[in-house]
Amino acid sequence: MSNRRYIQIFFTAFVGLLLLIGMGNYFIDPYGLHFHHRAEGINKHKPAFLKYARVIKLFNADIVSPEAVFIGNSRILYLAPEDAFSKYQDYRYYNFSLSSGTVNEMDELLAYSIRNYDIKSVCYGVDFIAMSSWGGRYAYTFDLELVRGEKSKFLELLKMQTSTNAIQESYNCLKANINDPEGRRVMFHYNRFGSRTNKWREIVYADLGDDWLDKEIEKIINTYIDIYNDTNLHVPDHRKEAYRSILDQCRENDIAYMAYINPLYCDLFELLIGSRSYDAYTGLLRFLAENGGLWYFGGNNEITSNKDYYWDAQHPRKALADILAGIMLSEADSFQTTPLFGTFYTEDNIDVLINRLDLERMRLLGGMGNIVEEGTP
Repeated sequence: MSNRRYIQIFFTAFVGLLLLIGMGNYFIDPYGLHFHHRAEGINKHKPAFLKYARVIKLFNADIVSPEAVFIGNSRILYLAPEDAFSKYQDYRYYNFSLSSGTVNEMDELLAYSIRNYDIKSVCYGVDFIAMSSWGGRYAYTFDLELVRGEKSKFLELLKMQTSTNAIQESYNCLKANINDPEGRRVMFHYNRFGSRTNKWREIVYADLGDDWLDKEIEKIINTYIDIYNDTNLHVPDHRKEAYRSILDQCRENDIAYMAYINPLYCDLFELLIGSRSYDAYTGLLRFLAENGGLWYFGGNNEITSNKDYYWDAQHPRKALADILAGIMLSEADSFQTTPLFGTFYTEDNIDVLINRLDLERMRLLGGMGNIVEEGTP
């Protein structure tokens, strides 16, 4: 066999192998890059979705070509507000929020959105912990070069389709579905995404018991006792600078902007108000009010105490998005609002909210000795 013939056969076999791997991964779709099918036992659940969300979203956004975007962390990601907001604004929405997403990441993703799409509206679901010193500027999986356009999206897509890692993830997805076809033991975090086309499915928790939500709330509360009472917890200047950058981008590009505080479950709200992080929290509220304004959703009321609206103490369900959208976007007075739930604050009236929270704190500190460490200021 001549050398030329050998080289032809080698390259033909090599290209054929790449095509075989790429097509196999396209149809199994382990990363959730495509919307062509979702088959039970093959890719109905995607355990790797959270891990690769910071890359996947850039590709999925191209499919939607959004006119309006949501930004924030998992609190607005799992809220899935696209359908609720589209009832009041006729936009193509895309949720760029990320699990553990920081304001620095959202600043970069908004810049990416403006460069690539005709963005008309931005909604930021602000979370105190995400704005605080707890955590870094970027997650280790956040590809800043890709977001800034310094890498080819096509080459990154090709890499994901043909990599040995993708093959392993395909196997993991297949194995997860064979062993758990109804999603009974898959972490409910993954199921929150539904089909990632806003068609959420009912979640079966038979193996977890009827009190699974109580257990989730208790777990979150126990976790945040230490976080909220960390005397070093604060809102760093670089977070504020990134937030101002988001506002500047919206102003410079004539984009409508709104921000709201994530509505915590009532027990977690009261833990925060009675903790050592109170001054940092109210300082953030004042900063947000003075920089673009914010819708405030908090307190202990019939909504924040209703477990039907929550996945756990910090993640609202999609059902709550209908209420938030109705308050923020509807001119009709169909929702009863209070100073602690559903009121818009700017620098002109933020003292009303702070004073109301001060009263809540005074009331809570008398009965929270088992939650807040003794000596909390």
